[in-house]
Amino acid sequence: MNTWAPLFSKIVDSSLWEEPDNVVKVFLTMLAKKDADNVVRGSAFNISRWSKKTEAETMEALKILQSPDTRRLEPQAHEGRRIEKVDEGWLILNGQFYQELMRGINRKAYKAQKQSEYRARKKGGKGMADAVSGAYRARERRYVAADKEGDFERADAIAAEGIGEPAV
Repeated sequence: MNTWAPLFSKIVDSSLWEEPDNVVKVFLTMLAKKDADNVVRGSAFNISRWSKKTEAETMEALKILQSPDTRRLEPQAHEGRRIEKVDEGWLILNGQFYQELMRGINRKAYKAQKQSEYRARKKGGKGMADAVSGAYRARERRYVAADKEGDFERADAIAAEGIGEPAV
């Protein structure tokens, strides 16, 4: 399964960025390898191969990532732990939070685009609404159907198809 993980720029302001480089690289590798359910299915050996770190460096990183974050004083979800060992591998603890955050960003962009099209149609001008292609309308129908069915993962993937499209 090919998945993606949102990476927000605030990660460089986090206490994670204060950790040794091997910890940061192992965590970023785990973000890249996680499945849609936020589980990294692999052993420490697999993670060491993926991250191009020694098994000892990876084990040290996993230990740090499983431990409470002592660098921040304010309360944190999961006491600042970033991962947890599960039967199938490693769970990214805040993965669901960031997926929902990205889902909200995608929906906001989608709604802004739809509002822009609505205003262009209302104006009666030759705006973006007149230039929307059949492929775009088909994507819109797929998004609405997935959203109504509650399949937010599919809706997010459809919405992401339009990110970066040039404005007409």
